[in-house]
Amino acid sequence: MSYSDTDDASTKDVLPPHTPPPHPPALEPYMAFTTIPRAAPGTTCCSISTLLHNNHTTLLVTSATKVADGLTATAFVAYTIKVGDNEVKRRYSEFESLRKVLCRIYPTLIVPPIPEKHSISNYANIQNKSKEDAAMVEKRKRMLQKFLNRLAKHEILSYEHVFHRFLETGVSWTELMHCPPISTLPKNPLNATLTASSSSANLLRQGYDQPPSPSASSQSSPGPAGSSGHPGGVPPQILREPNPRFIDSEIFTQKFSNQLSGSMDRSQKKVVRKLGEIANDNSDLGATLNGFSLNESDCVPLANAIEKIGQAVDSSFMATTALMQALEINVNEPMQEYVQYASIIKAILKFRHQKHIQSESTADQLESKRSNLENLEQMEVQSKRLESAMNADRKGSSGGAHTNSNNTNNNTSGSTARSETTTLSDDNHSISEEGTFTNEPESIRSSIDNGDEAADGFNPYARTSSASAPKPTGADSSNGQVDTTTNPYAQLPPANPYAHTHSPPTSGAVKRRSTRLNVFSALSHTLHSIVDVDPEATRRNNIGKTRDAIVQLEEQLETTNSDLDKISRAVQGDLDRFQLQKTKDLRDILLAYAKAHQKWCQKNLGSWQEAKDNVEQIPV
Repeated sequence: MSYSDTDDASTKDVLPPHTPPPHPPALEPYMAFTTIPRAAPGTTCCSISTLLHNNHTTLLVTSATKVADGLTATAFVAYTIKVGDNEVKRRYSEFESLRKVLCRIYPTLIVPPIPEKHSISNYANIQNKSKEDAAMVEKRKRMLQKFLNRLAKHEILSYEHVFHRFLETGVSWTELMHCPPISTLPKNPLNATLTASSSSANLLRQGYDQPPSPSASSQSSPGPAGSSGHPGGVPPQILREPNPRFIDSEIFTQKFSNQLSGSMDRSQKKVVRKLGEIANDNSDLGATLNGFSLNESDCVPLANAIEKIGQAVDSSFMATTALMQALEINVNEPMQEYVQYASIIKAILKFRHQKHIQSESTADQLESKRSNLENLEQMEVQSKRLESAMNADRKGSSGGAHTNSNNTNNNTSGSTARSETTTLSDDNHSISEEGTFTNEPESIRSSIDNGDEAADGFNPYARTSSASAPKPTGADSSNGQVDTTTNPYAQLPPANPYAHTHSPPTSGAVKRRSTRLNVFSALSHTLHSIVDVDPEATRRNNIGKTRDAIVQLEEQLETTNSDLDKISRAVQGDLDRFQLQKTKDLRDILLAYAKAHQKWCQKNLGSWQEAKDNVEQIPV
């Protein structure tokens, strides 16, 4: 199975596999997409670019020398790169920095790997002398040279001017890292809108800015960004509508990685270790046989045969050592490189996965905002209906209250005269003309109202009001006043026009209910003033903000979906290119494996054939 294979019928509607043309200047599906505007591939921009695209040019790492850093007084290994007649020295950290920059510019491109750093255990094993270890330095030289040549032969990266500057003599890489375009790279490729290289030149000529990137609200996802493994240790989310082709690619890459880094790597290391043991044993055995031949000097043919056998064993030792070196350089190192390739492809597929999550998350936010807007609009409609109903009820209540007030005034004027001679006596209690509550029996109160006085002129039951003003002598009792000349203590207050002597029993209940409503209204108004001064204005403001958010999310969703489509095409196009490269490289690895063993066998066959001829010459 390859990255272009499809086993599921459900993949009919996905992108077709990319078939490169016979002489492709660049991969069309991927060529157009970068995180920053770049020059279109296919056009040379400097002398280094012209030199790289000469078919006879090969990049060489000629030497590795120890150089002292003048600033920190520490030593490092500088690798000399030769491009034509130009030479430039770069340290390992600069190679590493170049690769990271290329990955940031081309987040969906499979950038070739560089040799890995040594682990802590390796540093401990060689006692902090890893930089001086000859085998390690030679291995890095070979793999860094392969890295540079893969970039030089790449259909897109070979035209990247940052790569050309890396190869130029006299260019400080540290200063270049703080200059455009490297300094303008987005921190997270997920938030960068992919631009077309072919049209980016037009954008730059016309003076346009880089297209806007999606909103920062979609950063939850992730990017190759630390995006690294699982960003923040959180596993990737499950897509609602995953692309079957990329699911198959992820499964295939995982199997490929497990096979290379698992049983195949263990078996190959075991074979090399065994070959090393055999070579060492042959070395010891050859020396022993050569010494034994000296003891048999009396029989010259026997001594010569033993010596030839020892020489054959020594030849096997040298052939096995050469086989080990060939397997290490031509088999083990390429296999380790492809283990790194598998990790790179996983990161690229994860980047596309995170972009798909970003698209679905944006769609979910848009759907949520639309639902909120619908709810707010329904609340607005209900509020308008309620307000219309309250206005209609308020108008009706105001008309009825005006009619009732006229009737009440008429009834009050008629009852005022009656209230001067009428008292409440249901329980032998009465109310004075000024509304003062009294305990006088009705008979006593009636006699006072009728002007009847006791024989002695004194009424001990008369309740006087100390707050009332004295009444003039001889006042008419028909006007609600009492003659104080006969009873100086019975100075009753004036009549109370508000004393309803025969009010209906529901009047007090209505007043109490009205009081409760007034208190509740005041409390509600206070709470509303604290929580929301104007709920209607707030609701309309929320509706406006929600509509604006929907417009922004729609634009963001359109941009994200467009980027997702570009990323999908770019990833698939480069996976197809990598599949062709992988097939060719695996073919070369297998051929190198077979040739190494063939050479080993041929060399052993020659030496052992000579030994056989000498053994047959021993007289019996």
